Amino acid sequence: MIPKSSIPFTLIVSILMTTSHNSRSSSLLCHALSTQSTRPSSSPTLNNLPSTRRSFIHKVATSSAILLLYNNDDANAAPPLTLLYSSSSPPQRIEELGGGFDLLSPSSSTSLSSSDVFYPSSMTNTQWKVQRVITSLEGDLGQAAIAWKCLGGGEERAFTSKLTEVYNVRFIDAPVVGKNTNDDVVDDARYEYEGKVVRGCILDRKLEIRNRVGQLLLSDDDISWAVDNGEPGLISYTRKDFPGRIELKTVQRKIELPSKGGFGSDELIRIESLAGGGALFATSNIYRCARVKRRFRRGFDESTGKRIIDGIEIMSTYRVLDGVAGVEMPTSTSKSRIRMTEL
Repeated sequence: MIPKSSIPFTLIVSILMTTSHNSRSSSLLCHALSTQSTRPSSSPTLNNLPSTRRSFIHKVATSSAILLLYNNDDANAAPPLTLLYSSSSPPQRIEELGGGFDLLSPSSSTSLSSSDVFYPSSMTNTQWKVQRVITSLEGDLGQAAIAWKCLGGGEERAFTSKLTEVYNVRFIDAPVVGKNTNDDVVDDARYEYEGKVVRGCILDRKLEIRNRVGQLLLSDDDISWAVDNGEPGLISYTRKDFPGRIELKTVQRKIELPSKGGFGSDELIRIESLAGGGALFATSNIYRCARVKRRFRRGFDESTGKRIIDGIEIMSTYRVLDGVAGVEMPTSTSKSRIRMTEL
């Protein structure tokens, strides 16, 4: 008997997929086994399958094998199954693979529902004091702590001891970042509120990083925010208590525009930084992934009469393998309470 390790994987899959439609599948399988000795040794076998999902897709997509199974004797047989693999087409990256999300080549046209997260029009060109505190932690606390720090967390004891962070932020005019085929400006910051069309504003992410990280920031001039290049979801900086430069890129975004009921956002953020861990990995970059969900509602402080915005933030981290984040199952979840008071 031919050992299983010498059976070409693509041939077995093709034959088994046609078992219910072709009465000659058994004989074809036997024929495949009997002629196995003439197959090139480089064909993929059950024992040398690709070790990763991405390499498996690459091997299948570049195969030049063609297998046609058809039973001419059976008039009621289903149409033939044709499996064609052309070596002329390069393998394509998969955006969503097995419930995962491809962090390295996301489709911005489908992944980003808006150019940024929009806040109420009345907050344009205003400054606010932020008070935020972690209320619960679940799962891998190590992963949660790293993501929290990379996303701009302040001193580590604010995370470990659940201390309140206090810093200032401001909101600025939302830039117009896109054009359609007729060269007319597409302004996705506009929304309707109480029967009027108004224009939302955005958070100054650069100032938020500077004020929240504080003295742990390597330099005030070290922060790079790509808002002027039409990518407000891309920012990078360096901090003293973390190895190398940190790059944050929003690869998926959904928003809830401001209304009387509140507003919110859901962003999937790719975190790129040095691996650290000694000389072996000191110069290697790795990817992490975090989803940040925020929901806000507006109100007034009863004692001062100032405008306030109360919010809840849920941050989830995910395992990343070969650039694909397993977004179907978080490795950690942290919840924070946020209050912003107008200055």
